[in-house]
Amino acid sequence: MSGEIHNPHDKFFKSWFSRPENLIPFLETALPADVFTLLDVSTLDISDGTFIDEEHREHFSDLSASIQLQGREARLYILAEHKSYADKWALLQILRYMVQTWARDVRTEASLPLVPIIPILFYHGETKHIATDFSSLFGAGYPDILSAYRPDFLCEIFNLTARADSELEEPPQLSAALWAMKYARTQTDLALRALSRLAGTMDRMARHDPAFKEIELYLLASSSLTPEELINTINQLLTDNWLKEDIMSTAEMLIARGKAQGKEEGKAEGISQGISQGISQGISQGKAQGELAEKLAIAKRLKKLGMPMAQLCQATGLSEEEAAAL
Repeated sequence: MSGEIHNPHDKFFKSWFSRPENLIPFLETALPADVFTLLDVSTLDISDGTFIDEEHREHFSDLSASIQLQGREARLYILAEHKSYADKWALLQILRYMVQTWARDVRTEASLPLVPIIPILFYHGETKHIATDFSSLFGAGYPDILSAYRPDFLCEIFNLTARADSELEEPPQLSAALWAMKYARTQTDLALRALSRLAGTMDRMARHDPAFKEIELYLLASSSLTPEELINTINQLLTDNWLKEDIMSTAEMLIARGKAQGKEEGKAEGISQGISQGISQGISQGKAQGELAEKLAIAKRLKKLGMPMAQLCQATGLSEEEAAAL
């Protein structure tokens, strides 16, 4: 179904990791431990907008956030590459973002020093080998003395394609999302098994969490299988009756919606447009329904950390009555 969907990777990546409860476990996995421990995750503030230009937007997603680092301001930037082949210029895209951000800061307040940016390249294309340092982008054969004139910077590389499956086991919800991003296009059965494992850790009520449905929608949208092959795989692979019925009904709903759209418009492209619209609506609805649950989850963590009630309400947007009921 992936060839019929307009960039489901961008939709899922931005929707999923724009939630602090999903981004924080990922940062703990992607960053060195001694860097992650410096971050005050209770101050994480995810930004709107993108620094990806139109030319590259089909193959990249990005996410930026501000965060306190030992009481001082810092920024995080994650560039996700979805191409089936590795784009060696991804690091140049990251450097462009960093320079644009610093230039904007200088325009806003020229007297302040530059704020450090921690960049992460999230890669899940089909090729395992990617450029991992900026200096490798320069041609060889120049005198060594010239190396001092070229910029270089450290970028954390999260190469999902090359990462061992054994490193993607915890926490369960992040694990299922990463397995879906790693295998939905090429080995849908492995992604389905990861979703099944996640379902096995949840009670019946928790399975109705919008985040769970979001992984389902992404998996269905990204699979390279035809709708018929996908339904056969679901039938053959899944043994959990609730999960099978839930994901099957979602798949059939998307297929039916796509066919109806195609019939209405009288052209084959309508099928893909209808399915894409269904995916987008499903993710948007799930995100809207999950907002309160996200705020409550964050508030619980902040309350355990001893944050004063007034600051807790300001950070989460909850009322004092809602916060006091936790």
